[in-house]
Amino acid sequence: MITARMEKEINNQIKAEFESAFIYMSMAAWSHKNGYFGAENFMWKQAKEEEEHAMKFIQYLKDVDATAEIPGIEKPNGEYESLLDVFEKGLEHEKYITSRIHNLVKISEEEGDYATNDFIQWYVTEQVEEERNFRDVVKRLKMVGNQANGIFMIDSQLGER
Repeated sequence: MITARMEKEINNQIKAEFESAFIYMSMAAWSHKNGYFGAENFMWKQAKEEEEHAMKFIQYLKDVDATAEIPGIEKPNGEYESLLDVFEKGLEHEKYITSRIHNLVKISEEEGDYATNDFIQWYVTEQVEEERNFRDVVKRLKMVGNQANGIFMIDSQLGER
Protein backbone atom coordinates (compact mmCIF):
# COMPACT_ATOMS: atom_id res chain seq x y z
CA MET A 1 0.00 0.00 0.00
CA ILE A 2 1.32 3.42 -0.97
CA THR A 3 1.73 5.92 1.85
CA ALA A 4 0.32 9.45 1.81
CA ARG A 5 3.88 10.83 1.71
CA MET A 6 4.79 8.72 -1.30
CA GLU A 7 1.56 9.62 -3.09
CA LYS A 8 2.26 13.33 -2.52
CA GLU A 9 5.82 13.05 -3.81
CA ILE A 10 4.75 11.14 -6.92
CA ASN A 11 2.17 13.83 -7.62
CA ASN A 12 4.93 16.41 -7.30
CA GLN A 13 6.95 14.38 -9.79
CA ILE A 14 4.02 14.30 -12.20
CA LYS A 15 4.09 18.09 -12.15
CA ALA A 16 7.87 18.09 -12.72
CA GLU A 17 7.49 15.76 -15.71
CA PHE A 18 4.82 17.96 -17.30
CA GLU A 19 6.97 21.03 -16.60
CA SER A 20 9.82 19.24 -18.38
CA ALA A 21 7.59 18.73 -21.41
CA PHE A 22 6.75 22.45 -21.47
CA ILE A 23 10.43 23.41 -21.15
CA TYR A 24 11.30 21.21 -24.13
CA MET A 25 8.38 22.62 -26.11
CA SER A 26 9.78 26.11 -25.50
CA MET A 27 13.20 24.90 -26.64
CA ALA A 28 11.59 23.41 -29.76
CA ALA A 29 9.86 26.73 -30.52
CA TRP A 30 13.12 28.65 -30.03
CA SER A 31 14.97 26.17 -32.24
CA HIS A 32 12.39 26.54 -35.00
CA LYS A 33 12.47 30.34 -34.80
CA ASN A 34 16.26 30.27 -35.16
CA GLY A 35 16.41 27.73 -38.00
CA TYR A 36 17.65 24.75 -35.99
CA PHE A 37 15.11 22.33 -37.40
CA GLY A 38 16.98 19.22 -36.25
CA ALA A 39 17.08 20.50 -32.67
CA GLU A 40 13.41 21.41 -33.02
CA ASN A 41 12.63 17.78 -33.91
CA PHE A 42 14.79 16.53 -31.03
CA MET A 43 13.00 18.77 -28.53
CA TRP A 44 9.48 17.93 -29.72
CA LYS A 45 10.31 14.25 -29.27
CA GLN A 46 11.84 15.00 -25.87
CA ALA A 47 8.67 16.85 -24.82
CA LYS A 48 6.51 13.90 -25.90
CA GLU A 49 8.73 11.54 -23.91
CA GLU A 50 8.35 13.68 -20.77
CA GLU A 51 4.57 13.63 -21.16
CA GLU A 52 4.77 9.83 -21.39
CA HIS A 53 6.83 9.78 -18.17
CA ALA A 54 4.14 11.83 -16.41
CA MET A 55 1.41 9.53 -17.72
CA LYS A 56 3.34 6.49 -16.51
CA PHE A 57 3.38 7.96 -12.98
CA ILE A 58 -0.35 8.71 -13.25
CA GLN A 59 -1.04 5.12 -14.31
CA TYR A 60 1.02 3.82 -11.40
CA LEU A 61 -1.00 5.86 -8.92
CA LYS A 62 -4.19 4.49 -10.46
CA ASP A 63 -2.79 0.95 -10.28
CA VAL A 64 -2.17 1.27 -6.53
CA ASP A 65 -5.56 2.93 -5.93
CA ALA A 66 -4.03 6.31 -5.08
CA THR A 67 -5.11 9.73 -6.30
CA ALA A 68 -3.33 11.35 -9.24
CA GLU A 69 -3.42 15.13 -9.25
CA ILE A 70 -3.22 16.94 -12.57
CA PRO A 71 -1.14 20.09 -12.05
CA GLY A 72 -1.26 23.56 -13.51
CA ILE A 73 1.89 24.46 -15.39
CA GLU A 74 3.50 27.88 -15.68
CA LYS A 75 4.90 29.20 -18.95
CA PRO A 76 8.61 28.32 -19.19
CA ASN A 77 11.34 30.71 -20.22
CA GLY A 78 11.68 30.57 -23.99
CA GLU A 79 14.79 32.70 -24.50
CA TYR A 80 18.17 31.18 -25.17
CA GLU A 81 21.50 32.62 -26.28
CA SER A 82 22.52 29.82 -28.62
CA LEU A 83 21.98 26.18 -29.48
CA LEU A 84 24.68 25.35 -26.95
CA ASP A 85 22.75 27.30 -24.31
CA VAL A 86 19.61 25.30 -25.13
CA PHE A 87 21.38 21.98 -24.60
CA GLU A 88 23.31 23.13 -21.53
CA LYS A 89 20.04 24.21 -19.92
CA GLY A 90 18.48 20.91 -20.99
CA LEU A 91 21.34 19.02 -19.31
CA GLU A 92 20.95 21.10 -16.12
CA HIS A 93 17.24 20.33 -16.13
CA GLU A 94 17.82 16.60 -16.58
CA LYS A 95 20.24 16.64 -13.64
CA TYR A 96 17.50 18.30 -11.58
CA ILE A 97 15.01 15.60 -12.60
CA THR A 98 17.58 12.91 -11.73
CA SER A 99 17.90 14.38 -8.23
CA ARG A 100 14.11 14.27 -7.88
CA ILE A 101 13.99 10.62 -8.99
CA HIS A 102 16.75 9.71 -6.55
CA ASN A 103 14.75 11.42 -3.81
CA LEU A 104 11.73 9.28 -4.71
CA VAL A 105 13.90 6.18 -4.32
CA LYS A 106 15.08 7.41 -0.92
CA ILE A 107 11.52 8.08 0.23
CA SER A 108 10.30 4.70 -1.00
CA GLU A 109 13.08 3.06 1.02
CA GLU A 110 12.26 5.10 4.12
CA GLU A 111 8.58 4.19 3.75
CA GLY A 112 9.32 0.51 3.11
CA ASP A 113 7.38 0.83 -0.16
CA TYR A 114 9.00 -1.91 -2.22
CA ALA A 115 6.48 -1.82 -5.05
CA THR A 116 7.03 1.89 -5.64
CA ASN A 117 10.78 1.43 -5.33
CA ASP A 118 10.65 -1.23 -8.02
CA PHE A 119 8.52 1.02 -10.24
CA ILE A 120 10.90 3.97 -9.84
CA GLN A 121 13.95 1.94 -10.86
CA TRP A 122 12.89 2.31 -14.51
CA TYR A 123 13.20 6.10 -14.10
CA VAL A 124 16.63 5.74 -12.47
CA THR A 125 17.89 3.96 -15.59
CA GLU A 126 16.02 6.36 -17.90
CA GLN A 127 17.72 9.37 -16.31
CA VAL A 128 21.16 7.95 -17.10
CA GLU A 129 20.12 7.92 -20.77
CA GLU A 130 18.52 11.38 -20.59
CA GLU A 131 21.61 13.01 -19.12
CA ARG A 132 23.89 11.20 -21.57
CA ASN A 133 21.85 12.39 -24.57
CA PHE A 134 22.12 16.03 -23.55
CA ARG A 135 25.73 15.75 -22.38
CA ASP A 136 26.78 14.23 -25.73
CA VAL A 137 25.22 17.11 -27.69
CA VAL A 138 26.83 19.68 -25.37
CA LYS A 139 30.25 18.05 -25.91
CA ARG A 140 29.86 18.10 -29.69
CA LEU A 141 28.63 21.70 -29.75
CA LYS A 142 31.60 22.76 -27.62
CA MET A 143 33.95 20.95 -30.03
CA VAL A 144 32.73 22.89 -33.05
CA GLY A 145 32.42 26.24 -31.25
CA ASN A 146 30.95 28.89 -33.54
CA GLN A 147 31.76 27.06 -36.77
CA ALA A 148 28.56 27.20 -38.80
CA ASN A 149 29.33 23.99 -40.73
CA GLY A 150 29.81 22.03 -37.50
CA ILE A 151 26.65 23.41 -35.92
CA PHE A 152 24.71 22.65 -39.11
CA MET A 153 26.03 19.06 -39.11
CA ILE A 154 25.09 18.52 -35.46
CA ASP A 155 21.66 20.04 -36.05
CA SER A 156 21.12 17.71 -39.00
CA GLN A 157 22.02 14.71 -36.84
CA LEU A 158 19.58 15.87 -34.16
CA GLY A 159 16.85 15.70 -36.78
CA GLU A 160 17.44 11.96 -37.13
CA ARG A 161 16.26 11.23 -33.59
